[in-house]
Amino acid sequence: MVLIDEYDKPILDNIKRREIAAEIREGLKNFYSVLKDADLYLKFVFITGVSKFSKVSIFSGLNNLNDITLDDSYAAICGYTQEELEDVFKDRLEGIDLKEVRRWYNGYNFLGKPVYNPFDILLFLDKRKFRPYWFEYGTPTFLIKLLQENKYFIPDLERLEASEMIIGSFDIEYLEVETLFFQTGYLTIRDRMRMGSRENYILGYPNLEVRMSFTDYILHFYVKNVTQKEKTS
Repeated sequence: MVLIDEYDKPILDNIKRREIAAEIREGLKNFYSVLKDADLYLKFVFITGVSKFSKVSIFSGLNNLNDITLDDSYAAICGYTQEELEDVFKDRLEGIDLKEVRRWYNGYNFLGKPVYNPFDILLFLDKRKFRPYWFEYGTPTFLIKLLQENKYFIPDLERLEASEMIIGSFDIEYLEVETLFFQTGYLTIRDRMRMGSRENYILGYPNLEVRMSFTDYILHFYVKNVTQKEKTS
């Protein structure tokens, strides 16, 4: 059995230095290609990560993977459903406003039942205070800079139309804003629609925590930059 967590971390740690990231990608491609040759001896292989790189870029030598990222059979594997929250944590929910909990921390959608962010829920039940626990854990500075570089119209993040290709995977050489925001959890699927033979998705903020915290962070980032420019001019 082979279990690999955060397979993409070496690349993401160097995503701003694209030449180095590309070199690491080639090294990982060789590393993962070994699994293909060992197929006879493997009973189970499970690989997880934040971002989904295209199979051509990393897994070209490992072409027998079953991608469950947007498989409705596994849609709730990484979060708590409403039923799980009320059942598993029943003894901790006395006096808690469940509607407010849902508004703050629910809303992640992987083509199945919406799920709660488990990191938020565990800390909320411990502290019993509504705070952006997950957002405070990792600030999206790189994503904000990417928005700035691409002159992205930020209000579009509230309701963004994306194709299967955009939310599916990305390459180091072509960093799509929509792809990164979806894969890092700042946007989620709000709706999907069929257009001919293609399926498109409507993306948006998953909940109050992300919408409020991200908006505040963007405002702080731009105000800070303007202030620094004024001091140096």
